[in-house]
Amino acid sequence: MSRIVGEPALVLHVRPYRETSAIVSLLTLHHGRLAVVARGTRGRRGNPLQPFNRIRASWQGRGNLGTLIGAETDTHLWLTGDALTAGFYVLELLNRLLGERESVPRLYAGACWALESLRDGTLPADIVLRQFEQLLLTELGYGIDFSRDAGSGAAIDADAHYWFDPGRGFLRAPAPTTSTCSGQVLLEIARVDYAGRAARVTAKRIFRRALGALLGPKPLASRKLLIGLSA
Repeated sequence: MSRIVGEPALVLHVRPYRETSAIVSLLTLHHGRLAVVARGTRGRRGNPLQPFNRIRASWQGRGNLGTLIGAETDTHLWLTGDALTAGFYVLELLNRLLGERESVPRLYAGACWALESLRDGTLPADIVLRQFEQLLLTELGYGIDFSRDAGSGAAIDADAHYWFDPGRGFLRAPAPTTSTCSGQVLLEIARVDYAGRAARVTAKRIFRRALGALLGPKPLASRKLLIGLSA
């Protein structure tokens, strides 16, 4: 029986299990996303097993579902308003798209950065989400090359326009249309430069399309909350 002690973890989701227990989805620093049974924790005062919290988790067991044997609060993250809505979107993406027990330390760090940035308001929420989506796709192995024409292999031309093909990348268009992207904007996204509104709007459209192909037909619950927000 394996036993892990004091692992840094981010609480993604909690659902009731039997009368007093819960099944908790965690994103851990070294062991990726995993689910554990937390026995007798529901209704407990000062329970650290709340979404957004960073904890030091200890668990044991074999198979996909471990048993939590300890959880100490590392960071209690409190989000409100639009930041809360955006934060739930980040957690739901992680919970839906990550495979079980696949180590993703860069994504763990990126998720912590995104949630802390939403809490502190150091960047607009939509910029935080675009940067997080960009990292998420890259770490999942579906990174998008914003600097190259997928057809010719040539560098993106700032003065040209491109179609986006989720399976290939960007293909040069003969003329701009409502469905093409400006080369200049693509180069800004490649540099992770979201200062301009056009880059933010274009990136949102592209990343949502790419993520939609991975998520399948089941809609994100948090997406309904994002309707009407700039994020």
